[in-house]
Amino acid sequence: MGKGRKQMNDDFAKLLKNLRISKGYSLKQLAERSNVTPSYLNRLERGERKRPTFSVLEHIAEGLNVDVNVLLGLDAKDTNEPLSLEEMFFTNEIEFERKLLSADQKEVLLDILQEVLVADATSVEQLLVALKRIGELIVELKES
Repeated sequence: MGKGRKQMNDDFAKLLKNLRISKGYSLKQLAERSNVTPSYLNRLERGERKRPTFSVLEHIAEGLNVDVNVLLGLDAKDTNEPLSLEEMFFTNEIEFERKLLSADQKEVLLDILQEVLVADATSVEQLLVALKRIGELIVELKES
């Protein structure tokens, strides 16, 4: 790697994007809040840039109102702070049947869980819509 800088993995890209979306920020809004250009944020989210400086990570963390350790993927298990679903999924390795899940698989699992948690079950029609979407996500997961 050189110069002691660690390359971020695909989980970082997914975590960053999911944290931004969960906060309701567009790339432009996060850029304004963090003083990092929207194009650089976009490249980070797509995994095209994998070695942001610590200073950039600090700015992004401040813009997202999260601890920089979250973006670094450092173990948050020892803190008393609750983890968001995004933090839980993308700052930890998740194993299923002795295989580590990829960042893409974690993202689809997160989408499934979010759909289940927000599903509108006030009517049969709304429940069927939610179940259809969950089924589509399950197919996507199986294909990834």
